Order: sequence, then C-alpha cells, then structure tokens
Amino acid sequence: MMRAHQMSLRNMMRLHQIMVLTALAALAGCQPDFGQPLSLVTGTRILAVRGQPAEAAPGALVSFDVLAASPDGTIAAPPLSWALCDQPKPLTDNNVVADACLGALPAIGAPAPTTITLVPDDACRLFGPDTPPSTPGQPALRPRDPDATGGYYQPIRATWTGTVAFGLERLRCNLAGASLAIAEEFQMRYTSNQNPQLTPLLAADEGQPVALDALPAGRKITFTVGWTAASPESYPVLDPASQTLVDHREAMRVSWFATSGAFAEERTGRDETDPALTTSDDWTAPANPGPAHLWVVLRDSRGGVDFASYQLTVK
Repeated sequence: MMRAHQMSLRNMMRLHQIMVLTALAALAGCQPDFGQPLSLVTGTRILAVRGQPAEAAPGALVSFDVLAASPDGTIAAPPLSWALCDQPKPLTDNNVVADACLGALPAIGAPAPTTITLVPDDACRLFGPDTPPSTPGQPALRPRDPDATGGYYQPIRATWTGTVAFGLERLRCNLAGASLAIAEEFQMRYTSNQNPQLTPLLAADEGQPVALDALPAGRKITFTVGWTAASPESYPVLDPASQTLVDHREAMRVSWFATSGAFAEERTGRDETDPALTTSDDWTAPANPGPAHLWVVLRDSRGGVDFASYQLTVK
C-alpha cells in the first residue's frame, strides 16, 4: 500500500506538469517539446497554483495564488483569468482534469493575480464520493474513487497569455464505504490538510557552504531546502477490506526549476516513512557567469503547496 501511495504521488505531479504543457501547446497550436527538461524555464510559465486553506468543504471560501515564472525571474502580479472546472474527467482518463476544463468556463471575477471563491456546493457530487447528478438520456455516473490518501479534488484553472495551469483544491467530503461507527471515528480523528511551509534554501560546493550570489561557474552545486516539522501531517485513511482506519504521514516532494544550468533530478523529497525534514538536488551551474533564477515548489501528498523563488549569481 505504501508503494502504491508513493507511485500515486509521483504520477500526480508528473501528470500535472504534462497537463500544463499540453494545455499551453493546445492554445498555441503546436505540439509540446517533452525533450526539454520540465525544470528548465525558457518561457512564461505558471509553476504552481496554491489554495488557502489547502482543504475545504463545499460552500467554504478559498483564496488562490500562483507562482509565475519567466526567463527574467518571478512575475509578481500576473493578470490571471480564473475559472472553476465543473466537468469531472471520465473514469478511464488518466489526465489530471477533463479535456472540457480547457474549454469555455465562467470566469471568477476580473483578471487578477489572486482570487477568492466558494467551493461549489456540488463539488463532492462532481468530484467526490457523493452520488453524481444525473442527466436525462445519459448513462448514470458513479461516485469518484479517492486517491491513495483518501482525497478528492476540485480543479481550478488559471490562464494568462496562453499559459494554462490547474490547481487541485482538496475537498472535505463524507467518508464513503465505511460503517457508521468508522465514519464517526474518522470525523473525530481527521484534520483538514494545511499547506506545508518551506525553510530557506542553502547551497554548497563540495560540502562547503556557498552564497547564492557567488556560485562558481560550471560547478556542481548542491541545493538543500527543507520544511517545518509541522508540515508533514498525520491523517487516517480507510482500509475498505478490514474496515479500519490506517494512520499515514504525508510524503513531501519538491519540484526544482531554474532559468539555466541543469538539475540532476526534476523532483526530490521524502516518502511518508522518512522523518527527514530536508531534501537536496545537484545543479550544474552554467559555464558562463551571470544571473540566474531558481524556484522550488513543495507539495505534500494531500495536495498542499508552498513555493519560493531565489535570485542566483554565477561567477
């Protein structure tokens, strides 16, 4: 079960990145170049969408912001167009969201860097375990299956200058497939997810600390970033076979991005059994001196997000 949990997290993050590139290519009328590392920022991109709080019940207010990047650095206040997806993806579709979510959707207010919206009242019916609404003349739909963490997600779309990204707001829905006693126990034990919190980035050259504004050209730099001790939260997940609640601890994953150089890994992190609070990645600095930009996106396995940006100088 732990292995399935780890693979689900990796697949979710990879699919999210591919979906963003696919959406961009569809709007631009070209095919995405998957030969280029996703960690290399060569154009305007939305690297992450963050909801606050990270988990909410239908009818609750959630605010959203993004991490937007370009070769010139972080874009502070992009005028984004926001929309909630109201189409669940087919059960046989492996994409993060339904193709219909790339089409025309009602906008949430005027374009802005952030937005605040209500989680739709029917979110747990469209994307969760509640009985879906029926459409005359169409086959009946069945409730959605949870992910490995027991979660369901409401997609939100952010669009700007042909760049499209989706955030996945975790839904606080009823526990499906459980006895009344287990459902009551779940409500008492379960705590809604909170976004993790990053700690500052550190750099080292062959084990020796080095300043971000004095990185040696052409060298392999080890970047280390961490998260607070409270970030990996514990939560129960229903085991349908035994009708018991099994405690899990959130896995943590960091996605790395930069405008130049090359990362050894696009993503690093810690599985739910690993108590370490940091993760590292090697970055080969460009051979030519000059400025560079770096971004880290931290995600926990229940959909929480945090991110940070850094100005680098290669000498």
